Amino acid sequence: MNLLLITFALRNTDRDYSQFFVALRGNALNWWHFIEQTAVVSTEHDADAFTRLLLPLMETTDSLLVVKLSPHQFEGWLPKYAWDWFRKVSDQIVQQKAPSPAILPPTPPRPALKK
Repeated sequence: MNLLLITFALRNTDRDYSQFFVALRGNALNWWHFIEQTAVVSTEHDADAFTRLLLPLMETTDSLLVVKLSPHQFEGWLPKYAWDWFRKVSDQIVQQKAPSPAILPPTPPRPALKK
């Protein structure tokens, strides 16, 4: 799972961008939108794949930036519930990427040394 910051400027006031937002939210496992023209999503897609999903739904005059965030590596000025969301999603990503403990077979006993 990846945590992506997506910021955009949709400039064509005559265009219906509803499919852009359907694609943005529909390809996210979880999403957060508190700052205008910015979303953070947890997704199975990487930044390149997520960008390719959104580009066909935009105009050439629009702008888009998709950046992969590292879990627990962010700071800013947001309400508590925003930080709670970031911590929860970061914990899920870290937990998912943690290697499972290897289950090794028991070590066979060593033969006794003969004198």
